[in-house]
Amino acid sequence: MLKRIPVIWQLSVAYIVIIVLVLAVLDRLISLDAGSINDPGHALLTIAVAIGLACVSTWLIVNHSVNRPVDKLVEGMNRLAEKDFEFRMEEDDRDQFGALASSFNDMASMLSSFMTELKKNQDYLRSILESSADFIITVNPSGTIQTFNKGAEDVLGYNRFDVIGKPIEMVFADPQQRQVALARLGPSDNVTNFETQFVAKNGNLRDVLLTLSRLRNSEGEVIGTIGISKDITREKRLQAELIQSQRFAAIGQVFTGIQHSMKNMLNAAKGGAYMVRTGLAKDNRKMLEEGWEMVQESISRMTDMSLGMLKYVKEFKPELKQVKLSDTLSDIHQVIGQTASDKGVTFLLDVSPDMPAVVCDGGMIHSVVMDIVSNALDACLMKEYDESETPEVAMNTRLSGDKQDAIIEISDNGCGMTAEVKTNIFTPFFSTKSKTGTGLGLSIASRMISVHGGKIDVESEHDRGTVFRIVIPIDGTGRNRENYNGQKGFGS
Repeated sequence: MLKRIPVIWQLSVAYIVIIVLVLAVLDRLISLDAGSINDPGHALLTIAVAIGLACVSTWLIVNHSVNRPVDKLVEGMNRLAEKDFEFRMEEDDRDQFGALASSFNDMASMLSSFMTELKKNQDYLRSILESSADFIITVNPSGTIQTFNKGAEDVLGYNRFDVIGKPIEMVFADPQQRQVALARLGPSDNVTNFETQFVAKNGNLRDVLLTLSRLRNSEGEVIGTIGISKDITREKRLQAELIQSQRFAAIGQVFTGIQHSMKNMLNAAKGGAYMVRTGLAKDNRKMLEEGWEMVQESISRMTDMSLGMLKYVKEFKPELKQVKLSDTLSDIHQVIGQTASDKGVTFLLDVSPDMPAVVCDGGMIHSVVMDIVSNALDACLMKEYDESETPEVAMNTRLSGDKQDAIIEISDNGCGMTAEVKTNIFTPFFSTKSKTGTGLGLSIASRMISVHGGKIDVESEHDRGTVFRIVIPIDGTGRNRENYNGQKGFGS
């Protein structure tokens, strides 16, 4: 019954009892005779007993009505801290502690519902994480593995408990590749389709396509990265087999072209030999010299074709290292500059000062640019210019819009190409130089750039000129990017 009386009322009653007792004692003392009044010890003892009884009563009331509910509340908070969300306080009280107990129980119910929902969401996300065939790995800001899903376990062969807490570099075949991927994140906080290799527990290499994203908290602070990787080892193997079959098909195409080209060259050589014999028989020195020149030219073309065929059918394996394109282009400008000047062609060079070193095979890039520049010079010599125009070939370099690719642009204001010629310029044995060309130069150049993960784009207009753009990934890991800031136009 006492528990149903508000605490403030209980304390008020206790203090009233104390006052009544004290007043009763004083009244008793006043009514005593003089002798008793002069006995202060008796009076003090009576007052002390009254006050003591009042204090004991007050303590019992406070202990029962305040301390016990507070202790119960503390117990409840401790139970919640121990994740016992089913604990509830008694709500029999009708005072402030009763309201507090009711609020506590409401809070516990809300926490219980929240934790149940949270666990359900966690189980759902964990199910997604574990059912994915892709590798899903999360890493903290210091580069330590935090999550390693079942897909990663199945393909790489590691147990998650063996790798969690270890550096993420342990799964990369080349640890530097992670730094390359991180460098590409940029403001968007993610990079997609980054091709690299992971190393499995048994030492086998797995080709993967990595999508990497930064993880941030609600305040925007970086709390790690998440990598989702797709195993493309099988696709890469099939691609290699396809390339091999294409190479065999190319060899067949080469021999078909050889048959046609060699036939023409041999006919030219036979014609030259006939002129040599006739010149000797008739003692005609001029005919003899012309015939011998035809024989030499045919032999030279057959030699060039043989070397070209060897280049065309072989597998290109670039030796990658950092190359300064400015040095490469300056060397080409110096080698061809005098020849161009002798032929009346202006040869310009403009190298971007902010062009970084490019990871590539310097020899291959040199060969490709040399071949295209030589074609540009020939194109200028094949055109008749009016007085207002002079033959010109220009080389320049720049970065792509995303600064991931280096672009070498070679332009001329020569004879240009028709649509048909432009369509076939990379086809083996297609040539517009009937006497000097083998038709393999640009085909080989295209393959050399392709093995770098780059491409060659061409713009041309008949009788106006041609622009070749060689696009090369700066870090040597690009894959034929389609988007870059190309400048339209022909020559100067």
